[in-house]
Amino acid sequence: MGNVEQIVLNSYRKVLEDSGRDTNVSLDVVIGRNTGLDSLGLVNLMVEIEEALDITLESVLIEIRQSIMLFELVPLVERALKESMS
Repeated sequence: MGNVEQIVLNSYRKVLEDSGRDTNVSLDVVIGRNTGLDSLGLVNLMVEIEEALDITLESVLIEIRQSIMLFELVPLVERALKESMS
């Protein structure tokens, strides 16, 4: 599931690009207004990830909203992906 990291990163880049922000980011970025991800941006990010993986992130939504760093989303997305396969 190493591909999940790339999907999270690409989805984040797309959301930033769509809002006219700098897309030169890494998984070590802090999620928040400073980097162009307000609450609507977070929703857009989740939609991008869900569409890329054809899953729902509803089961990890609370944890996603509590995440501070982008890399924190990776295990949450992986967990939602595993749940969707069972």
